[in-house]
Amino acid sequence: MPNQTSQTIPVSSQKAIATVLLAALAMFSLAPAAAAEVCPKRPGHPLRGVDVFDGTPEEQATLVPDDPQESFGRWSLRYIYEAGRIVTVRCRYADGHVADVTLSKQVDTCEYRVRANKTLKLDCR
Repeated sequence: MPNQTSQTIPVSSQKAIATVLLAALAMFSLAPAAAAEVCPKRPGHPLRGVDVFDGTPEEQATLVPDDPQESFGRWSLRYIYEAGRIVTVRCRYADGHVADVTLSKQVDTCEYRVRANKTLKLDCR
């Protein structure tokens, strides 16, 4: 039977390996990204509607929510960024004001919720 020798790794190397592994795990964490409200707040002028566009509104590529419901809906958007394009959200307020927000950093989904007071909230993550 051959003589087996065991090798020990110095404690400082063990700590370095553990640090690298923890950093790698943090980088590839599966925790969901925090949702961010997209439309600017306008005190006294609630959000009443949104349109989501593949590209700019001028391109007229309005997206329909996936499985829209009366008080909730979601757009899956990853494929747009994977194709090298951007998403623009048009925010429409009770006073008729319109604000276009370009989502140049990739988001996977945008979700809307209609609240009891008929105001709207849009979050993207």
